[in-house]
Amino acid sequence: MAQWAQNSWQSGPAPWQFGAEIIAIEQRLASPGISASERHEALVRLARLRQLSGNLPVAAANWLDAAAANPNDISALVAGAYCLTAIGEWERAVQVIQPVIASSRRGPATLQAYYLDAYFKTWSYANAAPLAALAADPEFASLRPMIYYTIWQVVARSPNITGAGSADSWKARLIAEYPGSPEALIAGSGGASVSAVQSPLWMLFPGAPVSGSPARQPPPAQVTPATRPAASAAPAGNTSSPTAQSPKSSANAPSGGVLQTGAFSRESNARAQAESLRKAGFTATVSRRLVNGTEDWVVRVPVGQSQSKTIQDLKKAGFDSFPVK
Repeated sequence: MAQWAQNSWQSGPAPWQFGAEIIAIEQRLASPGISASERHEALVRLARLRQLSGNLPVAAANWLDAAAANPNDISALVAGAYCLTAIGEWERAVQVIQPVIASSRRGPATLQAYYLDAYFKTWSYANAAPLAALAADPEFASLRPMIYYTIWQVVARSPNITGAGSADSWKARLIAEYPGSPEALIAGSGGASVSAVQSPLWMLFPGAPVSGSPARQPPPAQVTPATRPAASAAPAGNTSSPTAQSPKSSANAPSGGVLQTGAFSRESNARAQAESLRKAGFTATVSRRLVNGTEDWVVRVPVGQSQSKTIQDLKKAGFDSFPVK
């Protein structure tokens, strides 16, 4: 994985333990004596914490603020673009990476920007040729496992996508050429024992990997009618997605606690994750939330009989989560 991704997902306290540090960093940022370098460092740390806690809209803003504080930090710019992609803000993500694409700079973050650009074009034009071209380019050898994985996923999720051959052929190449990579382990396990949540793959493909039938398609900025995701069947005024009882997460459990699995700026993206959760056997609800004048949509799952077990079950299925009141 690219260096920015490794740094963005450092090990540490559980997400629900980040509150005190986030408050401390915000107080530090409000200090009139903070230097430019200290501000940049604090914003990077704040973005990582927000990203780990699942608050992707605010994490994106923090990453972009960090990039503004230090224009040489293109890693923060690309990290912000990944967060924007995850919440469905494709148009903004494309705008964010264009200066990187246009520059002559080279490095891990630049390669990630080119990869994201190819990903956007693949969905926009229903043609995976841009990703396939990167896979054949020696400069992108370090990203090949992720590129192979991405092509496999996008073709499997939408049979209308052309320019790359069959999904199974890319999955086979991934496992054969890079058997020890996290992407190959995910592909070979069917998502049962390896989670992608600690990598950019989770940003692009939330939930468990597909095995051949389309599961969830991200909403592109420009998309042909053949690849446009179907509209949610839920009525516009309904604030909860369809639910299903499951041994993993019972709505009748006595604890009453809930776990948050995502926060999205678009209701359609929240409902898409809720549907993926339902298909994985969990009960999920979607609720509107207004914080400091900003609207977002949160996806939550009841903890059931055991909070720790449900967190682990979600993680195994490819969903990060944390308790909320």
